[in-house]
Amino acid sequence: MAFLKKAILINGVALVCFVIRMAQTVLLSRWLGPALIGQYSLVTSVLMLAAQVCALGLPIAFLYHSQHDPKQAQSYQTNCIWAGSLLGVVGGLAIGMLVWHGEGYFGVVPWYACLALGLYVLFMIHGGITRNSLLRRVQAKRLSSMTLLSALGSIGLVLLLAALDKLTVGTALVCFMVMQMIRMGVGWFWVGPEVNFRIRPSMAVIKTLGRMGIRLGLVDVMVLLNGTVSVLIIKHLIRDFDGVGYFSRGMQVAMLVVTASQAVLPLLFSQWASLAEDQLTPHFEKVMRFVTTFSLGVIGVILLFAKWAILILYGPEFLPAVVPMMILLPGTVLYLLSKVIIQFLGSRGHPEISTGVLIFAAGVSAALSYLFVPHFGIRGAAAASTLGNLALLLLLMGVVMRKFGVHLAHCLWLTTTDCRSLLKRNT
Repeated sequence: MAFLKKAILINGVALVCFVIRMAQTVLLSRWLGPALIGQYSLVTSVLMLAAQVCALGLPIAFLYHSQHDPKQAQSYQTNCIWAGSLLGVVGGLAIGMLVWHGEGYFGVVPWYACLALGLYVLFMIHGGITRNSLLRRVQAKRLSSMTLLSALGSIGLVLLLAALDKLTVGTALVCFMVMQMIRMGVGWFWVGPEVNFRIRPSMAVIKTLGRMGIRLGLVDVMVLLNGTVSVLIIKHLIRDFDGVGYFSRGMQVAMLVVTASQAVLPLLFSQWASLAEDQLTPHFEKVMRFVTTFSLGVIGVILLFAKWAILILYGPEFLPAVVPMMILLPGTVLYLLSKVIIQFLGSRGHPEISTGVLIFAAGVSAALSYLFVPHFGIRGAAAASTLGNLALLLLLMGVVMRKFGVHLAHCLWLTTTDCRSLLKRNT
């Protein structure tokens, strides 16, 4: 199966899974209401950020080294599993205790939900390792199955709890953990037989993974922080969960285009890591053209039906989310294009460049949020997020133009030639 076909398959399944997760989000939002869905969004945002920190970038470091040194792939894989297990247990315990004792900020979270948060960290790390084991060989069908089955399992549990009238913030957090558990389990079904546990932990290999993992993982941490900082600041400044609930629902719809394209980005990392230097720039420019054209089309549709989208999905309770959503929409295109560049730089061994730019952009977004939120509320947070994403894209684009000879004019729109090539059987 050609690379583009694999990308289309994975992205197509990602779109289906997005619809499933959107349906789950709609159910949770309507069932819990603005305040409780705000609490749920705050906890899950912090959880995903903390889990990424705890992983130390080991899954992506395994993928990177396996692509560059295929003969040692099994050693990298096994050592990654050993180290990831330890990090998952320690990190999971830490995040569970943080939320349990952080009632003043996170609200009341039951003990079983805190346990689920801890397990999520462990499952996320191992899920990342199994996913990247499949990505290494670009096994599109299996990758798609992991994503689809985890989404179906999670929404199935949510529907069951709703039918039993047991759906609360605590049980919703358990469902969030179950999604990651299923993803890991499905991936392990295929990857497990190839793991050689006779390979004992090697500090030298773990250090090699750790060094690259921190370089690459810090990028992922900063990407998550860049997307989470507004929610954290809204809770800090407004001090209630309603504002977080409205902002998070607006963000959910505005980020549709990013979520729809999310699955293909690790695939691009794998592809770019193995390309020769003379093939990089044309391939990168083609991907940027595709992403830009696709994103702007989706954004245009969302803008036309912005108010109705919120009403139909979440109900009149969430109408205050409409304006922030419309302000966030331009920023989502900027953010998605930035993520493509970040994957590109990471695949070529330059993650520290992305990290520096992300730190600056997060600082811009945070500073503007502190400036705007007291005067404009969640609308100000939305404007700060969009301006932060603008700064992020401009800086990253400047880097690839200077370092790889990328031409801005070649990154804007799909050409007639591109469209023809997409239709060819063996493109």
